[in-house]
Amino acid sequence: MTWTLFVAFLAKTIKAASIYIFGSTGEIVTEKSGHLNMGIPGIMFMGALGGILGENIWLTASGNNLNPFMILFMPIIFAMLFAALGGLLFSFFTVTLRCNHNVTGLTLTTFGVGLSSYFIGLIKNDSISKAGLAMQSMVKFDWGDNWFGSIFLSQSFLTYFAIVVAIAASLIISRTKLGLNLRACGENPAAADAAGINVDRYRYLATIIGAAIAGLGGMALELDLLKGFYNAKDAVDSFGWLCLSLVIFSMWKPSICIGASFIFGAAQQLKYYLELSSAQQQIFSLLPYVLTILVLIITSVFNHKNTQAPAGLGVTYFREDR
Repeated sequence: MTWTLFVAFLAKTIKAASIYIFGSTGEIVTEKSGHLNMGIPGIMFMGALGGILGENIWLTASGNNLNPFMILFMPIIFAMLFAALGGLLFSFFTVTLRCNHNVTGLTLTTFGVGLSSYFIGLIKNDSISKAGLAMQSMVKFDWGDNWFGSIFLSQSFLTYFAIVVAIAASLIISRTKLGLNLRACGENPAAADAAGINVDRYRYLATIIGAAIAGLGGMALELDLLKGFYNAKDAVDSFGWLCLSLVIFSMWKPSICIGASFIFGAAQQLKYYLELSSAQQQIFSLLPYVLTILVLIITSVFNHKNTQAPAGLGVTYFREDR
C-alpha cells in the first residue's frame, strides 16, 4: 500500500467510523435506561429512508437547489423523526404493553428493513447523488499534499457531528443528575422508582432519543459514505448489527465508542485498499465480529462492574412487583 493510498484509507476509515459512532451511541443511551433494543438495524434503515426522503422533498420543492444548509438540515430532521418513530414503537410495546425486549427488537428490525427497502426502491432522483457530493462541501477544504489535513480536517460535517454527539452523551450520562437517574433506571429500576424517578418516562425518552441518534448513522451511510448513490439493497442493517456489538466492545461508554468505531471502520474499509481475492475479502469482513468476541472474553475474565452491562438490561419492569 502506497503512502497516498494509506492516507486515503485513513480518511475513509474516519468517515465510516461516523456511522458506527451514531449507531452505537444511540444504543448505549437506550441500554443505559435498561432497554435492550435489538431493533437498531431496522431503526438505522428507517433513518436512511427518512434522510433520503427528506433530501428528495427538498430537491423537488426547491427545483434541485443544492443549498448546503438545507441539503443537510432536511435529511437530518427526517432521519431523526423516522428513527424516533421506531424508538417510540419499541417503547410502546416494551413499556406500555410489557412485551419481551428481544422479540420486539427483532420484529422491529424485520419491519424496519423490509419497509425501508421497499420505499427506498421507489425513490428515484438523480439529484440526490449531487446533493450527497455537495453535502460534504460545508466543511471540506482542499489541503493538497498535506496528509494531516487530508485525513483529519477534510471530513464532512456529519463526521464531526457524530464525535460531538458521542462526547455530549458521555458527559450527560456520567456527569449530570439526568444521567444518574438514567443509569439508576438501568441498574435497579425498582430502587429508582422508590426514589421518585419515573422509570417508564426515562425509558421512553432514552429509547426515542437513542433511536433518533442511531437513525443518523443510516442517513450518514447513504448520503455521506455512499455520497447519495444509494439503492434499496445497501446493507444498512449489517452496520446496525455491528453497532450492537460495538456497544459491548465500548463497554457501554460513549467516549470509548469513538475510538472503537475507528477500529471497526478500519476493519470494514481495509479490504477495499488491499489486493485481496473474493474469499480473502470475506475473511476481512469478519474482523469486527472477531474483535467483539475477544472483548467478550476479556470482560468475562475480569468481570469488573464497569465493564458489564446495566444490571436491569432487558428486564421488563412491573411497578406492582416492587
